[in-house]
This record gives sequence, C-alpha cells and structure tokens, in this order.
Amino acid sequence: MSVRPEDLHGTWELVSFVRLVAGEVVGDVLGPDPVGRICYQPDGRVTALLMQRDRSWPADGDFLRADDATRGAAALGFVGYGGTFAVDGDVVTHRLDVSLYPEHPGTDLVRTARWAGPELVLRTEERRSRSGRVLFDELTWRRWGAG
Repeated sequence: MSVRPEDLHGTWELVSFVRLVAGEVVGDVLGPDPVGRICYQPDGRVTALLMQRDRSWPADGDFLRADDATRGAAALGFVGYGGTFAVDGDVVTHRLDVSLYPEHPGTDLVRTARWAGPELVLRTEERRSRSGRVLFDELTWRRWGAG
C-alpha cells in the first residue's frame, strides 16, 4: 500500500515499539508503555523522540552532575534523532543529520509503512540476531491528540 508524504505530515504519538524475532513478538523495546513523538513536517524534516516511560533515576538526581554510568543507563532508555524524510511507495526513509547514537548521522533509517486503521505502523529493516535469526522492530503511531 502506497503512502504519500502528506499522509505523514503532523505529529504522531507512539503506541507501541515491539521487537519480532522469526515473526514472533519477543518484547517491548522501550518497555510496555513507551512515550514517543515523531513529527513529519511539510518541508521534508523529521524529528523523533522516544523513551522508556519509567526510566530509573535518583529522586534528587541532576543529569549534568550524575556520574557517567548513571547517565549511560538513562540514555539506554531513550532514542532521539532528526533529519529529512522521503517516501517511495510504502518505504519511508529517514536521512539523519543528528542522533543520540554517534554512528547514525549521515545514514538512512529505512522503514516500511502500512496502515492499521488510522494508525501508522513503521517496520525497521530486517537484521540478524546473534543467533542468526531474522529480527525487526515495529513502531505503531497514532496522530497526536487522536486518542
């Protein structure tokens, strides 16, 4: 099913972020109730921010004063990037120029898009697990404010 760029324009909120191995859901990448927004702008820009809802953090913690291990643990529950996007049929390509992950700027994140009713489902490219099984992630989004 084809997706038009204008179908994506606006802000979407994350409903779920699951990992599938050999076609079976094996877990929630950012926990059972993740928080996330992805914004597709008419000028071709995309920004995505996702996080585990209940990241552990000391009640009196200050991110800038915390030790490296504490900050690193917090970063494991967060994903953030921005860049441009392009649509070709059912393929949405995010061309990154900023990212939490140092290896991502200058690369493309390719997603296959489909609709599940009014929800947008973005599927990552397949890759292999350490054991050689095929895995991919599916991120389900609904329009911000739609539910």
